[in-house]
Amino acid sequence: MVDRRVVMMGIAAVLATPIHAGAAESDRLLATVDKPATAVIRQPVERTDQPTRVAILVTGYTPPQDGSTVQGVVKARTDTSPEQELGRFRIFPDDAEFKAPDRSAAQRFSFALPKEWRGQITLSVHLVPLRGGSGKGARLELSVGEVG
Repeated sequence: MVDRRVVMMGIAAVLATPIHAGAAESDRLLATVDKPATAVIRQPVERTDQPTRVAILVTGYTPPQDGSTVQGVVKARTDTSPEQELGRFRIFPDDAEFKAPDRSAAQRFSFALPKEWRGQITLSVHLVPLRGGSGKGARLELSVGEVG
């Protein structure tokens, strides 16, 4: 006979797991200076005191051809809220190409979502040149990690 406590703990763990939609953790996205990477995620419906966080996993990076510097700008919006910036990040080192052999080697950046946001959220990662460069040729390969 199966111990009911073990079964109930398993059910509770499944119910507490955040739901993902659109770009799942395994989906790879590409951002360039000309085109942001976009993913649709699902914010857990339950209310908590802590803001939900979303992780951006950078699995590949190609620096700009002109030697300039770029940064990632993470923005998000809902159907009822205008787009807002969640934060920025830079790849280090930013002058060398890299390709992570797997997700565990990705550079990770975490951003808080507004507490009042629930349901479907459109997330975008823009690649923006810094200090007067064009950023031409730069690209980020990324995926959206855990939401929760």
